[in-house]
Amino acid sequence: MPALEPVSEDEARSIILEWGRLHDLQVGLSAFLPVIATDGFYMRFGDKQWVGYADFEAHQIAKRRFFDEIHDYTSIHVAVQEPFTMARTVMLWTYRHRPENSPASQLLKARIEHTWEFRRCPTSGRAFMQGHVVDRFEYIDGFRPVSAEQAAQGEDPHLDPRWTTR
Repeated sequence: MPALEPVSEDEARSIILEWGRLHDLQVGLSAFLPVIATDGFYMRFGDKQWVGYADFEAHQIAKRRFFDEIHDYTSIHVAVQEPFTMARTVMLWTYRHRPENSPASQLLKARIEHTWEFRRCPTSGRAFMQGHVVDRFEYIDGFRPVSAEQAAQGEDPHLDPRWTTR
């Protein structure tokens, strides 16, 4: 069996941008299947980890509390290597959140740094994201959650009051 080519820079960039686009649309698991691992898919963010399809779908359902999302990648650096390709990104995540029982939503913005892992399927040759890790999460000054209800939801890493402000 010939050796697999590593995932190219263009393929990795394409998957990253598609990941952001799909999150902006708030689609479910099935839309992500072409770009994520069949086995061993993972995401890590703060103290939380999601592994596999069931965890990912639970993550997507939990994220429905955020709306009008924009995932804007300001930096994508790809290192093509064997046995897998790695990437580091910086993204501005802009989104709205309406705290429970609140008459209004709040505009939130955060700068997020990720490390991504990409592999290629040995049978189909398909490039996919094995997983990614949030390395840094910082709210933009003036766009941090402010309600007591949000601070009490520290179990949701997207609203964790421990994150710093930039």
